[in-house]
Amino acid sequence: MFEAKLRPRLETALAVLATKMVAIGITANMVTLFGFVVNLIATFFFAKGYLVTGGILMLFGGSFDMIDGAVARAQSRLRASGALLDSVIDRYSEGFLFLGALIYFYGLESLLGIILAFCAWFGSILVSYVRARAEGLQITCKVGFMQRPERIILFGAGTLLQGLLWHKFPSLQASGMILLGTLGILTLTSHITAIHRLIFSYQELGR
Repeated sequence: MFEAKLRPRLETALAVLATKMVAIGITANMVTLFGFVVNLIATFFFAKGYLVTGGILMLFGGSFDMIDGAVARAQSRLRASGALLDSVIDRYSEGFLFLGALIYFYGLESLLGIILAFCAWFGSILVSYVRARAEGLQITCKVGFMQRPERIILFGAGTLLQGLLWHKFPSLQASGMILLGTLGILTLTSHITAIHRLIFSYQELGR
């Protein structure tokens, strides 16, 4: 959904930004690592319960996942090593963000929150793994509606909304209700996407 509808509209703006970044010596790998650092900071705030700050940083850090590719294209250096680094850093970033959620729910003494944080993380890993395994078998596998951009937008928005509304609805903070719902949706849709990709790849191999 994001890839088809939103990303093409951002390409022009990203290309202009990327050209300026390259002109001052910023490389795609620098952008990738900077985004990772932002996500680490987001994890800290998330775990401490500063959800507004954590949510904003999560969305901000996720934006660098698009910028690093634009910078690589502006450099005319679409290297396999850069793509590998980007993929691995993305997995680390998501893992730390879900760790932040797990610590947050541990502080609330919510077993359900801890379980959902783990299951959502596990689902996100499977989505990426099935694609990587399929592409290793020469199959282009980008099917499914819960890819990384959608996961980050949903996760970040849910975290931000939880933080913004707790002043008006204190019970939301006590239970983490909005985040529970967000992680529940992430869990369900991530695993559906992983299974969708598995079935698609299996059928492609059968052909």
